[in-house]
Amino acid sequence: MGDVKTWTVVGAGLAGLLAARRLARAGHVVTVLESEPHVGGRVSRHQVDGLGLDAGAESFATRGGHAAALAIELGLGDRIVQPEPLPAWVVTPDDAYPLPRTGWLGVPTVSLSREVARAIGWAGALRALADRFMPVHGVDDSTSLGELARHRLGDAATDRLVAPVVQGIYSRPLEDITLGDIAPGLGDEVARSGSLVRTATARRAAAPAGAAVLGIDGGIATLTEALVADARAAGATIVTEAPVGAVERAGHEWKVWSEGTAHRADAVVLAVPRPIVAALVPDVARAQARHVALVTLALESPELDAAPRGTGVLAVGNGSGAKALTHATAKWAWLAREAHGHHIVRLSYGIDNARDARPHALEDAAHLLGVPLEESQLRDIERVQWHDSAPARVEDREPVPGLHLVGSAAGLSGIAAIAAADARSTLGA
Repeated sequence: MGDVKTWTVVGAGLAGLLAARRLARAGHVVTVLESEPHVGGRVSRHQVDGLGLDAGAESFATRGGHAAALAIELGLGDRIVQPEPLPAWVVTPDDAYPLPRTGWLGVPTVSLSREVARAIGWAGALRALADRFMPVHGVDDSTSLGELARHRLGDAATDRLVAPVVQGIYSRPLEDITLGDIAPGLGDEVARSGSLVRTATARRAAAPAGAAVLGIDGGIATLTEALVADARAAGATIVTEAPVGAVERAGHEWKVWSEGTAHRADAVVLAVPRPIVAALVPDVARAQARHVALVTLALESPELDAAPRGTGVLAVGNGSGAKALTHATAKWAWLAREAHGHHIVRLSYGIDNARDARPHALEDAAHLLGVPLEESQLRDIERVQWHDSAPARVEDREPVPGLHLVGSAAGLSGIAAIAAADARSTLGA
């Protein structure tokens, strides 16, 4: 272990808590400052119809195995669960169709399957198959996925398969998402394999057996609750309702100002969204925020018992602004058990116009699920808003000596990516 230092961590979301635990375990003096009255950030809970539901992430990607390993390390291995084996659907203004189960990020790995033909027609399926026979030139991590998919798979596969899936994850136009945004080195993989479909097939085959995502019985927020206890046991101090207004370099140390108090530290970890990083240290970061609102409905609707649209819906061209819906009680058996016959659905909205989605959420849910829903069937409704839902990746995670960026501040999105970054971290060593 190196010299003992005093660290201040700004933000008690998953990334901040992981950093605090790592530093405390290394013997450092660690204080975490969180502006909210509770910890967890996007991996926290809220109450809907008497149920403690995930307010943000409700699953984690299996890629790399780091998120599952973290859950097991925290004693939650026996509570890891798979989603129900139902397809997700895509709903457009004039069509609804299930996504092929053999795709990777919407890229069809079995181009001539009936599932693919149902979604994009046989002509579209044959056009997508052409990718296997086209040479690859000039592809690297800076290549736009949208432009590459359109060139290699055709418009039908790009617009009806790839775009709904990828835009649902990254909340950006497909043309603005690069191969490097999805995974560093992905451009080289496409170039080596000579095919986008072959790369997708290899990526899918390399994923752990079973579902592409996993959950935790009781909710993903259980992960945060266990991590808080572990970080505190390691010696970290976690202070809530402590908003940070400024971060300043003072000679060889830092001052982190919160509620008129200067917390002095040898080093600082920023574990907050990029817009907050830009506000605290404007010389280090610039950011344009992309927001998302999640509206959760508790419904009494026997028509939903059969899960008519599987585990959820990706919306294309929905005039209301809802970009996706998760039928949570169809996706997670543990939640269906807890809901006692009622249904929980969650809609995701991009809210660049700051519109409150609650007034039309019931109508949007009915449209996306393909069933009539009346006001009398609505048992409860709650809305949460998250900032910087799809941050751009950051190249330098220590932009100045002693200032470290983790999680959203480092451009990372999702539990799997954050857990993987922590597993590779040498912070505090």
